[in-house]
Amino acid sequence: MVALVRPFYLVPSRTLVAGYPDNHFPFVTKNHSPSMRKAAFFTLGCRLNQTESSIMAKSLENEGYMITQEKEGLDLAVINTCTVTNQSDAKCRQTIRSIQKKNPEAMIAVVGCFSQVASQQILDIGGVDLVLGNEEKLNLYKYIAQAQASSVPVVSVEKISRKPFTIDTIGQHLGVTRANLKIQDGCSFVCSFCIIPFARGTSRSREVENIRQETQALADMGVKEIILTGVNIGTYQHQDTNFLSLLDLFEKVDGIERVRISSIEPTTVGREIFQRMADPSSKLVPYLHLPLQSANNEILRLMRRKYLIEEYEDFVLQAMEQIPRLCIGSDLIVGFPGESDDCFADTFETLQRLPVHYFHVFPYAERQGTQSVKLPNQVPPPIATRRAASLRELSNQKKEVYTKQFIGQELSVLFEGNQGGTQWHGYTDNYIRVAVNSNQPLKNKIHQVRLSSQKSGIAQGELID
Repeated sequence: MVALVRPFYLVPSRTLVAGYPDNHFPFVTKNHSPSMRKAAFFTLGCRLNQTESSIMAKSLENEGYMITQEKEGLDLAVINTCTVTNQSDAKCRQTIRSIQKKNPEAMIAVVGCFSQVASQQILDIGGVDLVLGNEEKLNLYKYIAQAQASSVPVVSVEKISRKPFTIDTIGQHLGVTRANLKIQDGCSFVCSFCIIPFARGTSRSREVENIRQETQALADMGVKEIILTGVNIGTYQHQDTNFLSLLDLFEKVDGIERVRISSIEPTTVGREIFQRMADPSSKLVPYLHLPLQSANNEILRLMRRKYLIEEYEDFVLQAMEQIPRLCIGSDLIVGFPGESDDCFADTFETLQRLPVHYFHVFPYAERQGTQSVKLPNQVPPPIATRRAASLRELSNQKKEVYTKQFIGQELSVLFEGNQGGTQWHGYTDNYIRVAVNSNQPLKNKIHQVRLSSQKSGIAQGELID
């Protein structure tokens, strides 16, 4: 459906100006009629996007769509976009064109972060039927009929609300072992490299009762582990409930065995979390993902991060001292404008000695509309690429060393499935991937496993119960 005239805006459109791989969303309808309309989700970007795709998919399934992993022969294709870098925007455009080529008769809906900040760029591609920003994308199912009846693209890109929010649809299927639970959205920090506050708005929190309802529903579906997800979840605040007090809610829900924090800024949560995480009776698992970005204070200043490296180190060292078996991960950006060889050496040497056990590394990539594009001393991409490679190698080494210290020990493993035959895989509470051989059906069960060896980032073990 190619628009030849101006699009129909359901609400005032506002284009706001100031790396992750793409994932074909795995939510599928298990029981369906051959006559059902087929829809597929193509999700780019972060864990939060994956969570929101599952919510949209479930709402469409409730409206009679069959959700499929197929990439052709679709009636509806939904591209849930990312806009974290200029390359992300290019990937979104490429994905839209690819899906159009494979599905010339399908309705094309483009939603999410790229839609929020650059709806006109999407319309300029042509052949897009529906464009929804982040404020409206979870109401996707409400817009389908309007787009089908319209001879021009339907666009809804609202200014993002600052109010607390609720979510009506649970985006999970029966049989899921670990579920993402969205508790927060947006960010009020203004890091110089980041467009997300413009794409997702300022920080706002999900209503406590709405979180409790979904948590109970997930438990009733058999989910054993929930992963608390958002943009900046440590800033959670709904009425008198902050992030730490929200954790009390999950302790009271029978059936949920584990609560995992997806990623949290160390400046947003107090040291009280150490005691809670160290408590063996708590459902909160010994795992922290603490974005660092750089270990050089001048680069942190240019990034507009809210800490010094000394403060970050102190947080990490105290956490490791107080929480047994704690696994710490991090995020890093290399090649940021102004990062000299000495600045990068600070980051590398700090991570060599600091007990951070793995890290996701991203070469700096410009994003128009952010402050960092105006900074001098841009680092040539080949240098950033080399720095990223060296840190990734260090990350692999550190994760291997971390895993090896548990060889011979007994850890609890939540099994997610098998890879053919009798080999089952799952994760320990401190996020070690484990494989065992067993004739028992282990999916969605927690068992004690003695780790015996490890290879290529996966620990091998034996059931002991």
